[in-house]
Amino acid sequence: MADTPARRESSTCMTYTAHPPDAPCGFEADKTFAGVYWHQCWEVFRGISTPGRNSVAALCARAEIPTDLRGKRVLDIGAWNGCYSFECERRGASEVIAYSLENPDVTGFNRIHSALDSKVKYVQGSVYALSPGQLGEFDLVLFFGVLYHLRYPLLAIDRIRSVSRGDVLIETSTVNSWLLLRQPLRVLSVVLNLTGLFYRTPIWRQYREYELHPEDQSNWFGPNKAAVIESFDSAGFHTRFMRSWDFGSRSAFRATATPVPARLRDGTYEGLSTLNSHLTRIDREDADLFRRD
Repeated sequence: MADTPARRESSTCMTYTAHPPDAPCGFEADKTFAGVYWHQCWEVFRGISTPGRNSVAALCARAEIPTDLRGKRVLDIGAWNGCYSFECERRGASEVIAYSLENPDVTGFNRIHSALDSKVKYVQGSVYALSPGQLGEFDLVLFFGVLYHLRYPLLAIDRIRSVSRGDVLIETSTVNSWLLLRQPLRVLSVVLNLTGLFYRTPIWRQYREYELHPEDQSNWFGPNKAAVIESFDSAGFHTRFMRSWDFGSRSAFRATATPVPARLRDGTYEGLSTLNSHLTRIDREDADLFRRD
């Protein structure tokens, strides 16, 4: 009988230091995985992986997720199938919240959750609605594959800062020389290595519908590495670039929470007045200029 994705481990999957358990008696992989779009490839049980194209193991290594998360609260923004959430639980996190817009019955999250008898909590919500009052603060936040889908990326980063007390690991599409300019100047951009020329200048490259991906219209902005770093730094992080791959079109960063900059509180439209605090979660009192009776 020919192998199926449910019967064999995908060749793109890698081995973890936190080893998956054996499948429980009666577990039916084909039935569990059927009818779901699996974006993530993750070894649920020994030798049995979700049939996705994107290796969870590879990104865990590239983003340098700690192998030991004991005692840590973890938030996985844009969890989708939930495999990164379950992997953090496997690595010993004391609490993991998978936070995403999608219905977990449709994305397969609940199937894996049930199969693993997992304690991961799923919260259906938007990154723009993140609130420490609702979720508390987290030692580790995963922000994988979300940033370039957002029309309001800086607002999202501000909200992430409001729930962060440790590190945010970021994985995102980044603009390279091939993506920086539109046709007919794309080849010229590559020849001149324009992303190298502008590597210190933050650039948010806006995409037209289906411009970045022919089957996905939800891509809005392609930041370069400097844009990711300075945008997170401006929200109250110390951010460092870790690595790029796929010819610079994907990159990973680590942002560590620092005090919110005075400029964000006193030098932005969003920060000056408590009328915006429901958006920014910036805690302040209004100056006389903005005080309301």
